[in-house]
Amino acid sequence: MVHHNETPEPSDSSHDRVKLSTELPCPRLAAQTHFRPFRDPKERSLVTQATQYLGNSGFYWGPLDVDEAHARLASLPTGTFLIRDSMQTDVFFTLSYCSPDGPTSVRVLLKDSGFALDGSKHTFPCLFELLEFYMSSPKRSLKRPYRGAVPQKLQELCRKAVVRTYGKENIEQLPVSTVLKDFLHSYPFDI
Repeated sequence: MVHHNETPEPSDSSHDRVKLSTELPCPRLAAQTHFRPFRDPKERSLVTQATQYLGNSGFYWGPLDVDEAHARLASLPTGTFLIRDSMQTDVFFTLSYCSPDGPTSVRVLLKDSGFALDGSKHTFPCLFELLEFYMSSPKRSLKRPYRGAVPQKLQELCRKAVVRTYGKENIEQLPVSTVLKDFLHSYPFDI
């Protein structure tokens, strides 16, 4: 099976092997994405950092479509949320959550060098600050992330406990190894 970003495997027939050996090597295809190219290095940095943190969050579901996201959230308590890729070319992420009226999705916009929910006047320099804001707001639209049925690993739970206890701004002062500090920095949030 050939994926869009892999070169095809040569076949076993000798005719194909000879033909392939006389051809120039095939360049690897670039990974396909619907995201627009960046014009601003600061925006690129914001999205790159958010993507790295999301990869370690456990509640980032990647290219999940809206129907599947809503089906996953339908039977969960109000306030349960996940982040997924937006299917729109001009939007990077979508927040899907269980509202009192059922699952709903809101675009996470990149504007004014920060992240904002579509229709909101609040902009945050970090996607996770946006999530923390809506988790701690009086309306408490967001309560808990949806990570699926698999329980979190002990390492992840310990990392959250350390960040909750000491704060992400104090990670460098902790009397632990550089490797452990790097692990804490890879997802310095209590979400």
